[in-house]
Amino acid sequence: MKNIQLNSGKKLIIQTLIGVGMTLGAVSAQAEKDWSGGFAGVDFGVGFDLGNTGELEFRRVDGTNNTTAINNAFGRNFDGNFEAGETFGLRAGYNFQRNNLVYGVIGDISYANISEEQSAFSSTPATYIERRKLNTLASLRGRLGYANESPILPFVTAGIAYGDVKYSWEGNSPAFRGDNGRDTNGIGYVLGLGADYMVNDNMTVGVEFLHYNLGESDFKARFSGEAGGALAAFGNAASGGTIQQGSEEDFAFQTLKISVNWKF
Repeated sequence: MKNIQLNSGKKLIIQTLIGVGMTLGAVSAQAEKDWSGGFAGVDFGVGFDLGNTGELEFRRVDGTNNTTAINNAFGRNFDGNFEAGETFGLRAGYNFQRNNLVYGVIGDISYANISEEQSAFSSTPATYIERRKLNTLASLRGRLGYANESPILPFVTAGIAYGDVKYSWEGNSPAFRGDNGRDTNGIGYVLGLGADYMVNDNMTVGVEFLHYNLGESDFKARFSGEAGGALAAFGNAASGGTIQQGSEEDFAFQTLKISVNWKF
C-alpha cells in the first residue's frame, strides 16, 4: 500500500511538473514578440528648441574693432526666438532580431514648419532680422532596441540628417548691402530615443524624441556706413563694410514625433 501511495505521489508530481512546464512554454510562446521584418508608416509631431537661439553679431571685414560703436547704436536690443511648428511625413525601415536584441535601419522624410530668428533694433531707428526656416527634414538612422515579453520596444537611434533651409534677411536699415535670402541644404546629425508598441502582428505605434543639428551653416548679411552718422560704425564699402550673422551658427532643434507603422 505504501509503495502504491509513493508511486501515485511520484506520478502526481511528474504530471504537475509536466503541466507547469507546458503552461510556461505556452505562455512563453504567446509572450514572444517578433519585431523583425520591414515596416512603413506615417508620423506627425512638433519641432522646438530647448537650447540657446543666440543673437545677432556684427563684425567689420577689415578687422577694425567696432564693438563700442555697435553697442552704443543697439544697446541691449538684441533678441533670439525659435518658433515651434508641426512636422508630418513618411517613414520606412527594416528590423533584424537576435534573441532580445532588435537592430535595424529607418529612413524618413517630413514637411516641417519650423523657424528661428535673431533680431536687433538700433537707435537710428532701424530693424535687423535674420531668419532661417526649415521646409523639409529627412534622416537615415540606425536603431538599437531591447525586446522582452512586453509589447513595448524601447530603442536608441542615431544617424545622418538633412534639411532644406531657407535663409532671409528683413529690415529697414539704409546700410544694408547684398542679397537678402537664399536656400541651402543643411547636412548634420540626429540622435535620440523612443519606444514602439506592438498593437498586433501587423501594426505598431511609436513615439520618438530626436535632437537634430544641421551643421554650421548661417546666413550673412553685409552692411556699409556711407550714410554716416550712427551708420558710420559699419565702415565704408572700400573697407568691406560689416558682416552680420547669428551667434548661434548651428541650426539645432528637437522634435517629438508619434508614428503609426505597418509591418510587411
